[in-house]
Amino acid sequence: MDANLNQLKLQINKSLGDASVVVKASCGVVCVLYVLTFIPPVWPALAVCPGFLIPPNFRIWSLITGGFLEYRIWNVVIDIIILVLCGKVIEPLWGALEFLKFVLILDVGTSLATSALCLFIYMATFTTDIWFLQFSGMTGIISGMLVAFKQISPDQELYKGMLNLRIKQLPSLVIILYTVLCLVGIVPIIQLPQMVSGILFAWVYLRFYQPRARGARGDLSEEFSCASFFPHQLQSPVRLVSNVVFNFMVKIGACSKPVRTYDVGAPSAITISLPGMDPADAERRRQRALKALNERLQKLDQAQSSWPSLDDQQDTEDPTDLTMEEVPTVIIDNNAQALNPEGQSSKATIPT
Repeated sequence: MDANLNQLKLQINKSLGDASVVVKASCGVVCVLYVLTFIPPVWPALAVCPGFLIPPNFRIWSLITGGFLEYRIWNVVIDIIILVLCGKVIEPLWGALEFLKFVLILDVGTSLATSALCLFIYMATFTTDIWFLQFSGMTGIISGMLVAFKQISPDQELYKGMLNLRIKQLPSLVIILYTVLCLVGIVPIIQLPQMVSGILFAWVYLRFYQPRARGARGDLSEEFSCASFFPHQLQSPVRLVSNVVFNFMVKIGACSKPVRTYDVGAPSAITISLPGMDPADAERRRQRALKALNERLQKLDQAQSSWPSLDDQQDTEDPTDLTMEEVPTVIIDNNAQALNPEGQSSKATIPT
């Protein structure tokens, strides 16, 4: 048992040592805020409260601090493990700045969306407990990271057995799990909207707004559509509704239409690059096009080699076989008359 704990400590220390500055800073903030929660006035001042976001209190800072504020030690451990794991997988692909921006978007977006839901419930029921409900934690950030994993490697298997579990199925399974846990009472009910809003904000940002190569934005691939988060039986109606919503968002200017760029730099073929296209798929298409071009060039070389070469014919000719034709020399007698009296030409003498 002690050996396993020591091995776990070594793995955690090694992972934290290899982590970037963004991951280390995030883990440090989680630990510091957890220690500060032992001071009674700290947690109410740093947690998100919908009623305190508006004047006269105007606690805007809680939109950021609330996502990193935990008051249970096991939540702190889970947050650190997930941050380190995401830093290893996601940050090398996106960069430290983009990873930090994504975390902050999930943090602030989750707090705003959950507060808006509390406001809506308060306006419908006039329950002040909902309006002044305080919440915190990285539930929205963690659920949003699952969406990022779904985008990066959707078909990677997590469990092989009777039920093959893939990464692309994790967001849907987490929604079902949190719903059951909240209904049973194991998890606070406020964590369900936190988790759903984290998934929603992560998908919207990665789908439409994340900067990508060649000035494109978002991942518009079919594998990352809104319908892909639902079972196959529900994908058709969900796709219909999502297309209507997307067209409406395009009309009001909230989203932009898909941009197609054409790369004609290569002389062999025209490469069409779509935003959101999988780089591996694009590389396979490029290799297939190069293979077809090489086959055509080989066929052309074989066709040219079947014709006789003029240089080869000239090299095989024997110079002794060439015959010289003598041209007779014609000598005209200068004493001959040019014209006779009748206007006829005189005969010239040709010596033999």
